[in-house]
Formats: sequence, structure tokens, C-alpha cells
Amino acid sequence: MMHNKQSLFSITLGYREAQVFYQGHKTRVQVRAHDGQTINLPWSMLQPHFTSEGVVGTFQMTYTDQGKLLSLKKVS
Repeated sequence: MMHNKQSLFSITLGYREAQVFYQGHKTRVQVRAHDGQTINLPWSMLQPHFTSEGVVGTFQMTYTDQGKLLSLKKVS
């Protein structure tokens, strides 16, 4: 039986730093989860959270045992 997993991470990616992703120069973002795990996720998942501040906050991601990202939501 497969169970979905969850990870929590915080990110502070300033507007200028985020522009390289927004402009398509880079497509993946690497973050460190609160449990120490390194996570590499597509910019397209963070893009909806891009503001004039950049991307700032704490996010919860849900993924399969195989690592397929199912959802990403901002928790603070």
C-alpha cells in the first residue's frame, strides 16, 4: 500500500533572485526541508506564489513514495 509523504520547507527568494526562474533561465529550485532533506522542485510549483517580494514563506508539499509532487500549499 502506498502512502503519500509530506515535507515542510521555508524559502526566502528575493524578487531579483526569482527573476532567473521567472524568465526561464532556470527551471528548478532546490530547497532544504525542515527535516534536513534536500528537495528539488519545478519552478512552476512556486510561480503562483511569486509576488513583488519574490517567493517568501513556509510551504507544505505532498508527494508519492516515488517522489512525484502532488501538491504544494503555502502555510505561512
